[in-house]
Amino acid sequence: MDSASPPHGSGVSEVGSYEAEMTAGNRERVQKEPKVKKPRPKKPPIPTLPNQSEDSTGHRPRTGTFTLRRPKPQTSRNGTDDTSNEGKSSYSIKIETPGLICGASRGIVKHLSRDNVQRARGVEWIHVPLEEFLEYPLPVPALHPSPLPLHTFLTHPPERHILSLSLRDPGDNRNMPANTNAWVQANTVRGVRKVSVEDWIQWARVIRPDLVWAFLDTPKSLLGSRQGEVDEEMRELVRGEGRQTSQKRITKCLERSVAWTLRLMGGLVESSPDEPNTPIQRPPIIVPLLGGCNPRARAEFSRSLVEKLDNVDQQITKGLKKIDDAVTGYAFEMIDLPTNAYSTPVDLTFSPESSSEGEKEENSLTILVKASLRSLDKSKPRIAHSTPSPHVMLRLILECGIDLFDAPWVAEAADLGIALDFEFPARNEPMGRAASGVDSAKTDDPQRLVGHNLFDERFAQDFGPLGELGSCSSCWTCHPTRVSERILHSKVDEEQWQDSTDQRETSSTIRSFSRAYIHHLLHTHEMSAYALLHLHNLSVVDSFFANVRRLLISGDEKKFREEVVRFYRAYELPEGLFDEARVRWREVEDARGKGRLKREREALSSIVY
Repeated sequence: MDSASPPHGSGVSEVGSYEAEMTAGNRERVQKEPKVKKPRPKKPPIPTLPNQSEDSTGHRPRTGTFTLRRPKPQTSRNGTDDTSNEGKSSYSIKIETPGLICGASRGIVKHLSRDNVQRARGVEWIHVPLEEFLEYPLPVPALHPSPLPLHTFLTHPPERHILSLSLRDPGDNRNMPANTNAWVQANTVRGVRKVSVEDWIQWARVIRPDLVWAFLDTPKSLLGSRQGEVDEEMRELVRGEGRQTSQKRITKCLERSVAWTLRLMGGLVESSPDEPNTPIQRPPIIVPLLGGCNPRARAEFSRSLVEKLDNVDQQITKGLKKIDDAVTGYAFEMIDLPTNAYSTPVDLTFSPESSSEGEKEENSLTILVKASLRSLDKSKPRIAHSTPSPHVMLRLILECGIDLFDAPWVAEAADLGIALDFEFPARNEPMGRAASGVDSAKTDDPQRLVGHNLFDERFAQDFGPLGELGSCSSCWTCHPTRVSERILHSKVDEEQWQDSTDQRETSSTIRSFSRAYIHHLLHTHEMSAYALLHLHNLSVVDSFFANVRRLLISGDEKKFREEVVRFYRAYELPEGLFDEARVRWREVEDARGKGRLKREREALSSIVY
């Protein structure tokens, strides 16, 4: 974190110092005596939460800069000396917060090739779930011969992108077999695979991501359901309502996670403490905060991170006084929390100093997040995974001080043919579905949609830009530019290129892609439609965060709260738009493939001329 910026954490990843071999197995500090039976001591009850007003200042909206510094590798990926950043001893990547973390599918930003990733906005930080590479005994990125295998294998330049690594996909809410004391269940493309903490330590040391997610026991089974027998209707009820977990399961989850985190801290040490004048170094580690929908359990897990370790635990962690000393930041998996609690606007009469407001709703999302953050370092970055909408993002910024957001709905919108079109602060002009292309006579809803479903036939002859509000002022889809270099395959191509120089436009910009064109690409199943939509959607969300930061920097928290309420009143939650887009996408998808000619004949026979 820059000294001139309000405090967040600053991750420092030293590349090239992985010299110590991985320790084969630290044992947990609690061992049972097999023969001597002793009375089982009662576990102390989980203490109650302190008063809400005691630490309210740590949950206010804030801005800052997350900075990652990485020493420059000695050689490039082809084995030669790297002179692209000559004169620099390290790379430094800065991300303004609140900001966006871009998700990935098998390490690739969805729908975007390498050249399009360089055009995209908001992709400085890319999060990679390793379970997508576990179809083989050793993950493929670990086999790449490079100082930075993950960067080089995925072709994300280390001077431009931060790559973080977790075992599980934080946006995967599928029911999974139960974890044990020895392993966590990972969902690979070839089925479920058991992964131990020793495996995770070894892979993290070899793959060398910029940030490592802690190895934790996150419950992914429904309360009262048998393994592998989950009703689809029950699964849908979990989304947005919070995953309900038994008290016994939560207790096991916290105990395993703390023990595994201790072993991770010791296993990722990059330099030996026996070497004189060499400080112990670890890669930046992000710890997801556990406890489910139980605020007392969440508070207990956070306290375990800041409690002083005993001598045995200090030996396991190679000298840490407490776990939090080696933690770079904290993460929340919103897919398991009751995000539907934010479906209504914030109360303008609410005051952060009010001590009774926090007890109004027992398990609201704000209470759960604050319960986890209360005892932790307020200067470290806070990450929210799988936030379902911009509305939830604003509430988390306003009420919990969250800094970085992983928003899988941005890529899902491109999957469904949706061009996002919203801005913050919302405009004062009259809103309504008519502004989004919906017939206002069919509804009395005064709110506006957050995007346009371009699969819809009403866009077949709409030659306007993707966004009406100017929220994508630097979007490549809406403002494409010509490439500076041409690919010339022969002298004939070169001669034709030189002869036509005077006939080409001198401007580097060309006409933007229209809604009708994207609609045409979607109905012809052209892959470039999804790439253009994702470029546009990333730009809209990046501009959204830029405007949020601009308003927060002014220091008027009351004004920011009023704008959040106005955003709720101006824009619908995106669930309805996405549901309609899924139906339309399925109709177009079913129109290709077997039985298509028969369906077309039936449709034509029903037309009355």
